[in-house]
Amino acid sequence: MPRAKLSPRKTPLQERSRATVDALVQATADILVRDGYAKLTTNRIAERAGVNVASLYQFFPGKEALVAEVSRRHVKEQRKAAAEVLTTRTFANLEDLIRTLVALGFAAHAVNPKLHHALTEELPARRSRQGSPEDAPMLEAFRKFSTDVPDPELALWIIDTVSHAVIHRAVVERPEALTQGTLQEELVTLLLRYVKRK
Repeated sequence: MPRAKLSPRKTPLQERSRATVDALVQATADILVRDGYAKLTTNRIAERAGVNVASLYQFFPGKEALVAEVSRRHVKEQRKAAAEVLTTRTFANLEDLIRTLVALGFAAHAVNPKLHHALTEELPARRSRQGSPEDAPMLEAFRKFSTDVPDPELALWIIDTVSHAVIHRAVVERPEALTQGTLQEELVTLLLRYVKRK
């Protein structure tokens, strides 16, 4: 079975087209939260967005591409929030930096846990997370501190991967832990022991 195309057909250039695409993406997220991926169809997305299904297909090849766009925007928002903090704040030490990064991850996933649950658990296939130029402030901030890791870039990938795994499992299995401090504190402790191992 061929893999579904996950990229949009075209980028909207006019304001009206951008509004249509935004409405389609929001409708996709709403249906995922309310009814789950199994009940997500292009007809339902178009109806919820208030557009003709032909308009949907003008911008997206199918529902999979819309779900990928929901996920892409979520990741972009997280990276943007992290970059803003990392470029405007001075960190006292490595613990302060890691604690801040973990707090940002928890805060982002506490906003709409049902959507994160759908993106984490219900989709048949997900793209792997790719590095981005937007990650540069994180690496720069990390390199300012002395650590016991041989490769800072690899260490950041491990920190990111472990943090996402813990937070996404919490979304599914312990949603109440997203707003309680214990899990966040345990994750910070784990990561600090990884980077300061001696």
